[in-house]
Amino acid sequence: MAISDWPSAERPREKLIYRGAKALSDAELLAIFLRTGVAGSSAVDLARQLLLDYGSLRGILDADVKSFCTNSGSYRQRSKSRHAISRKNSKTRIA
Repeated sequence: MAISDWPSAERPREKLIYRGAKALSDAELLAIFLRTGVAGSSAVDLARQLLLDYGSLRGILDADVKSFCTNSGSYRQRSKSRHAISRKNSKTRIA
């Protein structure tokens, strides 16, 4: 099911706006950075799979680009999103 079909109170961006970052799971937070899913998977589905594949947000950030792009579908967009997350969090430690 597409995120746009979810109740508005359950959509990651809306939860972030109205309830704050602490209300989001790691998958929901990552989905916001990913922006879109891939054919057959929402951004949250893709984020959950990435977290399973890499073990944590730190694991995703530490993954080499080739491995990340191979596992995450849309190569260019996912690589750009990962790079943006990495730059943003270079000053913030993610456990």
